Amino acid sequence: MNFFDIIIGVLSILIGYVLGGILPAFIFGKVKGIDIREEGTKNAGTSNAFKVLGLSYAIPTALYDTLKGLLAMLIAYSLGADFIFIQVSGLAAIVGHVFPFYLDFKGGQGNATATGILLYYLVNYLTVSFNIFYVIIFLLILVTIFTYISKSGSLLPAVLFPLLGYSVFLIYPTSGYNLFFVIILIHIGSIGMYKVITEKKLVITDEEFLANWWRVAIRPVSLLFLIFYFIDVQLGLAVIGIVSLCFIALDIFRFVHKKTNVLLTEKTKAIYRKNEKNKFSSMTIFLMSTFIILLFFEIEIAIAALIFLVFGDMFGKVFGLAYGRHKIFEKTLEGTLAFIGSVILFGFILYTTIDIPLIVLLSGGIAAPLIELLPIGVNDNFSVPIISGAVMEATKLFIL
Repeated sequence: MNFFDIIIGVLSILIGYVLGGILPAFIFGKVKGIDIREEGTKNAGTSNAFKVLGLSYAIPTALYDTLKGLLAMLIAYSLGADFIFIQVSGLAAIVGHVFPFYLDFKGGQGNATATGILLYYLVNYLTVSFNIFYVIIFLLILVTIFTYISKSGSLLPAVLFPLLGYSVFLIYPTSGYNLFFVIILIHIGSIGMYKVITEKKLVITDEEFLANWWRVAIRPVSLLFLIFYFIDVQLGLAVIGIVSLCFIALDIFRFVHKKTNVLLTEKTKAIYRKNEKNKFSSMTIFLMSTFIILLFFEIEIAIAALIFLVFGDMFGKVFGLAYGRHKIFEKTLEGTLAFIGSVILFGFILYTTIDIPLIVLLSGGIAAPLIELLPIGVNDNFSVPIISGAVMEATKLFIL
């Protein structure tokens, strides 16, 4: 790349920033004598333009905000800019929208601009291969599930965009668009999470969960046990077995020593739940079931069963407690749907990363939320992975 190419590239980025910094919502607001950044959601973007100024102002705002990133990329292309500079000029338009220099760097969120660029990338992917279309159709199933659960679209990017980003690297591993596509996904997803937090769209009031939330959050860390297993099967089983025995020994000790039991279950509530005073803790049972499925099941099936439990339980608890409206047995419809959503989400990743027949994966994916829902009187941490794993083993034997 010579000096002239660099100059063209830098100029393209500056043009992108300037185009991004033109905010129709702010300009229309000024025409009506108001600063839209001080009204409504205090955001100089399309949605706030509709709230504060009305539809007639929101339409041109939406059109320009959506297209200005693409306009910046088109100008960069016309100037003969390098491929990377073309993409960066589009990102610069988002930066200009969010941080316009003439407004003390206080603009909008850049969501519409990012969405316009996102759609452009998707069209480019489709011209190479139609496979991304099937992924989008697949994602629409998850969109339906989580929109029904939360009654809000703010959570969708955080839940679905990681899978979309993963898919483009899977389907188009050599595409130059991938990195920039992921950056756009991160930007839109971050805005979604910001709205979830600031607008309190996901609120859990359950005191027991709030006291022990870390026990749910730490579950994915348990997958690190698999590292030892892949290094050496005997080593992996030994590590998981020893950790399990330590938890079993601690539980037995507190059963025998009542003062310790009271201390851990009542006075120090962040360690054990109160209802675990006279029974093995869910952490102990989880470790025991992990050891059992790795000992008796094929590694692919053990991984699938473990992931269905870990993320299904996490999604089910969080969404069930935050949005649960309809009771089914001891669970909620919303929590069960979230469990199913996580099975679909991570089932897709499992199918594309490990050697496991689709029918086998589907059988375990159906069994896991069903076992979690039914009040069979056995701790989910034990029943879900073992039964779903057994169903997958049986299905595999049947189809061979």
